[in-house]
Amino acid sequence: MSERKNVVKEALKKAVISFKNPNYRQKIKYFNFFRTLTAILIALVITFVILLFVSKEPFSAITALLFSPFKSKFWIGEILRASVPLVFAGVAASIMLKCGQFNMIGEGSFYLGGFVAALIAIYLPVSSFLAIVIACLAAIVVTIIFGFIPAILKAKLNVNEFVVSLMLNFIMLWVGMFFLQNYFRDEASGDIATRLIPDENRLGILLKGTYLSTGILIALVVVILSAIFLYKTKYGYTIRITGNNKNFAKFSGLSAMSAIIYSQVIGSAIAGLGGAVEILGGIDGRFSWKALPGYGFDGFIVAILASNNPLLTPLAALFLAYLRTGATLMSLQTDVASELIQIIQAIIIIIVAGQAFMARYKNKIFKNAEETVLKSSSEGQ
Repeated sequence: MSERKNVVKEALKKAVISFKNPNYRQKIKYFNFFRTLTAILIALVITFVILLFVSKEPFSAITALLFSPFKSKFWIGEILRASVPLVFAGVAASIMLKCGQFNMIGEGSFYLGGFVAALIAIYLPVSSFLAIVIACLAAIVVTIIFGFIPAILKAKLNVNEFVVSLMLNFIMLWVGMFFLQNYFRDEASGDIATRLIPDENRLGILLKGTYLSTGILIALVVVILSAIFLYKTKYGYTIRITGNNKNFAKFSGLSAMSAIIYSQVIGSAIAGLGGAVEILGGIDGRFSWKALPGYGFDGFIVAILASNNPLLTPLAALFLAYLRTGATLMSLQTDVASELIQIIQAIIIIIVAGQAFMARYKNKIFKNAEETVLKSSSEGQ
């Protein structure tokens, strides 16, 4: 029995040495980047092959997909604008996935955060910057409350957070729809929507000649703060350790239960803020979502592409927004439907999420890196 304990302790010691060593972590980052890039290239090649069969002008379709988004300032602005909600959703999903929590509440949080922010911006008797700040804070508070539900159920009762969050998304949707239809609908609009948000209570345009709002700056601040939280604080360290190995976190004296709760709550709050920014900086100028916006699901695509690293989510979001903008222009200019982009996304996610993809190469790299780390550690002692 004592021999078994010694083996376990030695294994844990090696794991800690490897995890804390910057060279080992760098190897992991390089591999994840190379793996994701390879998956993207494979997906694009498969897409090009599909275009050869479904389009009468496949080369025109490929050209439109890849290069049309860069032909004018407006479409470049559209790429940037479309990436903003994807950044919020990606960061929210990354924090939850870092803790091993597959929580889909970002979907409902986006919806409810946008709805609450719109109501505050319309009816609160303040204006300009203060109204925007209060609207965003209100969206965060409301989504924190809802985000706490699956978090506490998972931490205390081990209830599956995926199932709870999926059900909760529709509760959040229909609660919002009830109040929108019965209390806050603008009858003059002819649609199920709120009144117009006053211009002074909306986020300003950042790039003239486009619809890109200053919300992109808020998104970048969230990215930086989230990275600092995850990689420079003890709470972020607890989240990462819990996500890697919950039992190891408990053995090390870390509060895995707390990590499970605040990773999900923070993720929900960031998604809620994303919904607020999307509505306050949106083209419509009012809240008119009659269904879940889909950003919660997109967040997991962005998080997977970014290897659950908040600092990489802007790049992943830009890439996804670029593909979607290119697909829209391709459908306008050629005989190929924009839904083709769904095929590209699906192929990328299937490959990246597949554990067997490049597994042999991964094991070889990690084994060599671990041996180097342990050797240098023993020499240092």
